[in-house]
Amino acid sequence: MPGLRLYLLRHGEPELRDSFYGHEDVELSPLGLAQAAAQARALAERPLRGIYSSDLRRARDGAALLAEVAGRPAPVAYPALREMHLGVLERVSFREARERHPELAGRRYDDMLSFRMPGGGESVQDLADRALPCVLELVARHLECEGPAAEIAIVAHNTVNRVLLACAAGLGPAGYMRFEQAFGAITRIDIGDRWSRADPWITARIGLANWQPPAD
Repeated sequence: MPGLRLYLLRHGEPELRDSFYGHEDVELSPLGLAQAAAQARALAERPLRGIYSSDLRRARDGAALLAEVAGRPAPVAYPALREMHLGVLERVSFREARERHPELAGRRYDDMLSFRMPGGGESVQDLADRALPCVLELVARHLECEGPAAEIAIVAHNTVNRVLLACAAGLGPAGYMRFEQAFGAITRIDIGDRWSRADPWITARIGLANWQPPAD
């Protein structure tokens, strides 16, 4: 029996689909709202003891739907769980970016481990350095205070979830490109009851990855 069952949810499709966004606080599209509702239905019977998200609306809205089940705790949002900041490309349309910053717009996502976009952008490693301590503190809180078989949910973003999956698989943040995270996907990481802060991922097992429950 796992010591903790961690459900990772990627937010649904955003309203802004033709531009770059990372820290931009974009809303969910109608399809994105339906995807978030499908995630909530899929987890409706799970005894979630904690519901967490980034502080961006596209994640917070999904967490709020999870919290509508009677008896569940209110969701808690953390800025540390935000998507990677894209610097000068934030909220710039793909077409405009290709014209103004062709060398940046054409950069591959797989090459972002240590590269930062100018204008305050982050690398994947920067994201890992802020997101991982936040998630591990949540894991520790539930494992050390609530005993075995705790279940929690985190509604976050593509890169955050990929980094977490890579760490759970023993690859470290550099393995983020090995995993996919679709809009509205649910992923599950089981963490054994012999978890320790010294080696937090040694007991981790990926029980479900990138499953999209059908949205109406």
